[in-house]
Amino acid sequence: MADKTRDEMSNDQRILLSYLESLVPENNVLMGLAEFQSKLSEHNVPKEVYIALGILSNVEITNVLHELTRPF
Repeated sequence: MADKTRDEMSNDQRILLSYLESLVPENNVLMGLAEFQSKLSEHNVPKEVYIALGILSNVEITNVLHELTRPF
């Protein structure tokens, strides 16, 4: 189920997903994404998240966002 999708993710996808999940307050994904956008514009995210964003394709990032929103 959900674990299977996570198991199939690359390490870079897992890094991005984990960081995004850490920003989601009380199951409010939109607030978490707004916080992520704010941190990106302030250059205030961990280096490995920047690296993951640079390496991942749009499809891979979409898969991360899909997994982030799966519980909702």
